[in-house]
Amino acid sequence: MPSVSNLTVKLQTGSDNIYFATWDFKESAKKPSGGSSTSTIKTGDWVTIKSGATYYNGVSIPSWVMSDTWKVIQITKGDRAVLGKNKSGSNDIQSAISTKYLTTGSSSSSSESTQDEIVKYLDHYLVKWYYATGDGIWFVTNESGTSVTSKQATYGPPSNATKIKVSVKPVSKTRKVNDKDVSYWTGDWVSKEYILAGSPPTKPSTPSVKIEKYKLTATIDNVEDPKTDEIQFEVYSGTTRVSVGTVVVKTCRASYSCNISAGLDYRVRCRAVNTYNDSKVYSEWSSYSSSAGTIPNAPESITSVKALSETSVQISWTTVENATGYTVEYTTKKLYFDSSNEVQSVSVTDATSYAVITGMSSGEEYFFRVKATNKEGDSGWSEIKSIVIGEPPAAPTTWSSTTTAITGEPVTLYWVHNAEDGSSQTYAELELYIGDTLEEHTIQNTTDEDEKDKTSQWVLETKSYVDGTSVKWRVRTAGITKEYGDWSVQRTIDIHAPATLDLSITDNNGNVIETLTTFPFYIKGLAGPKTQTPIGYHVSIVSDVQYETVDNIGNPKMINAGEEVYSKYFDISDPLILEMVPSIVDLENNAHYRVNCTVSMNTGLTAEETLYFNVSWSDLSYEPDAEIGIDEELYTAYISPYCLDDAGNAITDVSLSVYRREFDGSFTELASGIETDANEFILDPHPALDYARYRIVATSKTTGAVSFYDPPGYPVGGKSIIIQWDEAWSNFDTNEESELETPPWSGSMLKLPYNIDVSESNSSDISMIEYAGRSHPVAYYGTQLGVAAQWSVEIPKDDKETIYALRRLARWMGDVYVREPSGSGYWATISVSFNQTHCETTIPVSISISQVEGGI
Repeated sequence: MPSVSNLTVKLQTGSDNIYFATWDFKESAKKPSGGSSTSTIKTGDWVTIKSGATYYNGVSIPSWVMSDTWKVIQITKGDRAVLGKNKSGSNDIQSAISTKYLTTGSSSSSSESTQDEIVKYLDHYLVKWYYATGDGIWFVTNESGTSVTSKQATYGPPSNATKIKVSVKPVSKTRKVNDKDVSYWTGDWVSKEYILAGSPPTKPSTPSVKIEKYKLTATIDNVEDPKTDEIQFEVYSGTTRVSVGTVVVKTCRASYSCNISAGLDYRVRCRAVNTYNDSKVYSEWSSYSSSAGTIPNAPESITSVKALSETSVQISWTTVENATGYTVEYTTKKLYFDSSNEVQSVSVTDATSYAVITGMSSGEEYFFRVKATNKEGDSGWSEIKSIVIGEPPAAPTTWSSTTTAITGEPVTLYWVHNAEDGSSQTYAELELYIGDTLEEHTIQNTTDEDEKDKTSQWVLETKSYVDGTSVKWRVRTAGITKEYGDWSVQRTIDIHAPATLDLSITDNNGNVIETLTTFPFYIKGLAGPKTQTPIGYHVSIVSDVQYETVDNIGNPKMINAGEEVYSKYFDISDPLILEMVPSIVDLENNAHYRVNCTVSMNTGLTAEETLYFNVSWSDLSYEPDAEIGIDEELYTAYISPYCLDDAGNAITDVSLSVYRREFDGSFTELASGIETDANEFILDPHPALDYARYRIVATSKTTGAVSFYDPPGYPVGGKSIIIQWDEAWSNFDTNEESELETPPWSGSMLKLPYNIDVSESNSSDISMIEYAGRSHPVAYYGTQLGVAAQWSVEIPKDDKETIYALRRLARWMGDVYVREPSGSGYWATISVSFNQTHCETTIPVSISISQVEGGI
């Protein structure tokens, strides 16, 4: 979209309150959108022929035909006008010419410039000035903006302004279409801010902090700066801000208090606030205060209670950050806590998070809890955990590093000792079947005390195993009593030769490439060995850099480094040959990518390969546009997209797509893959009845680069409600000389030009769930919008055609497309009802509408 550049704001020399803005603008040379239309040149018009024209089939036009005036006797295909007699009646040429080469001599001519003309369509600039007073909003001085023709503007803000902002938008000239003024193009706003406030107050000193259990108080004394009206405090725990507040300075002092949580350290910083013309001006932040602590939190959990012998245990718990010691209580019955003398305790006078307790009875169940302490006081108690000393272990939990191994690759067998009494593993017994051969191994746990409870492992060497060997294994363990528990489940490991993958990137001629200069390119993969069969390939292309691009309809999107731009699984057993074209993957010029390919074999093995490539092509930015016309009888639109170079020639490297912009801001694809030299008109059967709005997208065939343009809305001027059903439509090629056997649109249409009462409703997909402990229900939102409408109208009793159409519509068992003059339109299911009263001259009609998913 056209917009200004280099927008700046400065104070005018010699003034203390006049500011000026300047900018640059490169005026756009564009062919007018909507240059041809079935409603501009009409059957029966007397027209003259523009210079440079040819007949519709390309044949040259004689000079005597060019110099005369001719009558239009027929218009087909949107822009094919057949000329008959001249005004004198001496000749009847019966030849076709494109409407873009014809003019009626009126102000509503179908085209104001040919492709070869270069016209600058800038008319003026709109300038809006805003000012802010520190209240969090911008105040606009002129809502509609000020019109200027030069590239500059001045402004004097009010005295209470702290900053100003200017916004500038270029505005194009207009032309008459359907008796309405339509812009050649639509400009974008560009804004610039400028701060007016004076010098800020002096940075305050570091605040003092005092904590009393769950309350923090920060104070600033002896404020000396006269500009300091308030002090704003920020309270942090680590890097997280937990509270902020502003207090008024009184007697050179400011104090702020807030509630805090136990178990954390806090620090505070502050800044001075000056009231500047009813707004706020802030100083720099002070330094942070020293950290201040609170009473500790209770230990989050008891992490383990394990037997060290038949009469002793070790208990461990989570560390509390600001604790200086802990207290452990234990007893043989849980109910003894807080109510019996049978509770014993052990104190830990440092930050160690474990304790060893001795003198216990074997076979007895004991209960434990822990609390933390520091100089501020004690925390609450942790959860309670228990243990029975002297129990044999349960079957261990087992797994292996893989269940399908490669010959010569070591396989690690893992197991976890599942103690019933928390004691560490003392011995393990491993049983192996290598094919039909049995091996047994007894393994003593000789690791350090801190390592005894970690996962145990055994490395199985497979160098001597042949392809196809099967290994079965299981484990059992013993604890402090040295009594073995149950065997684990028996697991199986299959041994195979390694899988391989040969990956390459080639051009169209089969040459291996590292730098991509054009589409298409090919990703090829060959899997091995031949004794194994691939069952599928997964291919992904990942960006190694971050960049911003647009999707296939021109909406901006950000690609992050490491993000996949292509990913697909191919369920094939043949070698991989993947052709990559712009419609499959969108690549950015000068970006770096990597191709990751993983092949899965029928043995369960996989092979991965990664290749890197760069993109280097001439990534041109195109400016597509379109001619738009409206059929005022059927209320359909004709769109002829094009993309021209500076010389007005069609760019053949580009394919075009046309999207209709809906009333809700979404886009509906009308056509894609249009060649720029096809002179093709796209039929839109459902343009909005106020303005037809479209997006024209140009996609490079060589690089996949996307450019787009939104032509100004084209006035349709529909005054009636329109309902269409049982319809079909097609595109047509304007280079064809012969008549179409099938019309471009056919179907049933109902127009209701009478005064209509419209009632709309929306029923969003929302579930309100009530939860115990919450004051209000929680809302869960689905995807259904539930758009519905009720139309009421009275039609004359003698309007037989409308009554007949309503009866046909009432019996229609399918979706319809509804449009109304305000611009909305959508597919819907519809219900019609009406009553005829013998003494009334009108018939009341009621139409119920519910929006549904549909196509074009």
